Amino acid sequence: MRRRDVVAVLAGGAAWPRAAQAQSRVRRVGVLMSYREGDSEGEVRLAAFRESLRAAGADGGNAGLEVRWMAGDPDRATSYAREMVALAPDVILVNGTAGLAALVPLTATIPIVFVVVTNPVGAGFVTSLARPGGNITGFSTFEPEIGGKWLETLKAIAPGVVRAGVLHDPGARGFSALWERIEAVAPSFGMRTVPIHARSRPEIEAGIEAFVAGGPGALVVLPTPVNSVQRQTIFALAERHRLPAMYPFGFHAREGGLVAYGFDAIELFRRAGPYVMRILSGEKPANLPVQAPTKYELVVNLRAARALGLTIPPAILARADDVIE
Repeated sequence: MRRRDVVAVLAGGAAWPRAAQAQSRVRRVGVLMSYREGDSEGEVRLAAFRESLRAAGADGGNAGLEVRWMAGDPDRATSYAREMVALAPDVILVNGTAGLAALVPLTATIPIVFVVVTNPVGAGFVTSLARPGGNITGFSTFEPEIGGKWLETLKAIAPGVVRAGVLHDPGARGFSALWERIEAVAPSFGMRTVPIHARSRPEIEAGIEAFVAGGPGALVVLPTPVNSVQRQTIFALAERHRLPAMYPFGFHAREGGLVAYGFDAIELFRRAGPYVMRILSGEKPANLPVQAPTKYELVVNLRAARALGLTIPPAILARADDVIE
């Protein structure tokens, strides 16, 4: 494909059908975001993708992108996946496991680039990381082993904790390996796990209240879309009930959570632009290996620690990449 045809991805108008009639070779990119529209983290991720497209050779800003916001809602994910496939874009960028799971049964031909999806091989989305096969490739996230790191850090910060409530969505494909790893290693840290179903704000609130009724404890927040969308709810409940909590993304701690350890999601969105451009230039997703994160960070929020009556050990502070005063 010639470069001026690729440039049309971003230079075309948002009204795809009209643009397609006016210029038959226009290239169209659909985007499914796991966040709620207007969410600061979601907007930053989308901006990083737009910038990466420009850096990879596309011009014209964001006009050619058709964006849908799933807001951590599985029903929205299903609805918007159907809508996106009906629009028949040249490539779909999908953020999160729920959106990808909704797309997979709908198309085997539209190229899909995923970003921030856990365990894509185990979930059956791709055949292997090196040779994904089919119409899907992208950027994976957490290996299950990180669950042990979360518990280790949480225990160092709150040594007396023996119960860990794990906020997860049992119906979300791809996260079961994380939950199983946390459950398996918890006894080695003198802890036992308690599952807290977290598929909506009311369920998060009811689950945490029920967990607190069982005695003192701490929280491990899995990287499901709804947990990120409802992060302010979780922050408030953790503070109200004095629950130390471990989060999977740095922005969680920067926005009010106690401590976070995980990869830099913005980096993955920056790396997604070149993949999309390569597909628009004729390469097949099947031949583009699934890539893993390369940057991880530990972020500690001292304001949250003070609100919980905790003193962060010097060893944790020395390891931290960012300390929020």
